Amino acid sequence: MIMRLIVLDMTRFRLFIVLLFMSTVCFPQHIEREHRIRKSQFPSLQKDIMHIGQETKQVSYYKEVDSLGTTYLIKFKRDRMRYFLSYDTSGKLINSGFRIKEIDIPEDTFEKIKTYLMGSYRKSRIRRIYQQYPATNPENDESALKNTFQNLILPSNVYRLIIIGKNDQRNTEYDLWFDADGNLIRKRQALPMNHDRILY
Repeated sequence: MIMRLIVLDMTRFRLFIVLLFMSTVCFPQHIEREHRIRKSQFPSLQKDIMHIGQETKQVSYYKEVDSLGTTYLIKFKRDRMRYFLSYDTSGKLINSGFRIKEIDIPEDTFEKIKTYLMGSYRKSRIRRIYQQYPATNPENDESALKNTFQNLILPSNVYRLIIIGKNDQRNTEYDLWFDADGNLIRKRQALPMNHDRILY
């Protein structure tokens, strides 16, 4: 009887390991972590960002690491809006943007985003939304920054939503990227921000 229970437990354990392995292979997640760094730890920028101007407040620097690579962010406040500029490790601008609210997204686009959320999660709550401008021309950062600071709605806009999604009694934070038409183009699982205040 004891041997039968041991064999049964071993079988369950093996099944659990196989299912765990399959879930990591079949459903890979891009997990990221962001932490604050000193300005001196930020890569040298290939273009001077004097476009930001003197009216900026609360300028801070971040390093973000995920399974796809490392990016660096400058976050700041300007004209009561929260902006960010994202750079690669060589100092090239990747994208730029600012925080928005649901009402700032075109109605048709947001309806499509809501349809995705309702179909993918039993419950979901939007924590933050960003309107992003990809830097399509690495040689000309100024056009992307100009579009950002003018808050233009363009066909190339990307909407990044940070949400709490709930399935199977578990809350998980995700970053979701949608194109200007509301189609999902990227998804990753987010880790909690590192709140360590010690800067090395």
